[in-house]
Amino acid sequence: MAKENVAALRAAFKQYAQGDFSPIEALGDDFELIVSPEAPDAGTYRGEDARRWLRAWVASFEEMTIEATEIVDSGDKVFLGMTQRGRPPEALPRWRGSGGRFRRFAGPRSSGPRCFVNARRRSSPPG
Repeated sequence: MAKENVAALRAAFKQYAQGDFSPIEALGDDFELIVSPEAPDAGTYRGEDARRWLRAWVASFEEMTIEATEIVDSGDKVFLGMTQRGRPPEALPRWRGSGGRFRRFAGPRSSGPRCFVNARRRSSPPG
C-alpha cells in the first residue's frame, strides 16, 4: 500500500511544483493531514477537512508552488519533506521599514491557515 501512496504523492507533487493543485480534489476520505504543533491551526485533518485546509492554504498565496524534497516510505504511512514558495496576495499590507530595520507588519485577520514569517535583517529593506 505505501508503494502506491509514494507513487501517487510523486505524481501529485510534480503538478504542485508547477503550481497545479488539482490533485487535492482526488484525496480520499481516508487522507490524513497533520499540521505542525508550532502552527496556530495545528492538528490532524481528515478527508474533506484536510482538502478544505489545503485549498485554503494554497489560496492564501499567489504564485504558489510546493516541491517534494524527500518522500519516505515507512510501511503504512508516507512522510514528506517539502519546500513551499509563494507570496501573499497583492491586497495584503507589506513589511515596512527603513535603515535595514522592520518597523511594522499588518495583515488582516483570517479564519484560514496562517504561515510563520522568518524575517532576516537585510542591508536594505524589502520593496
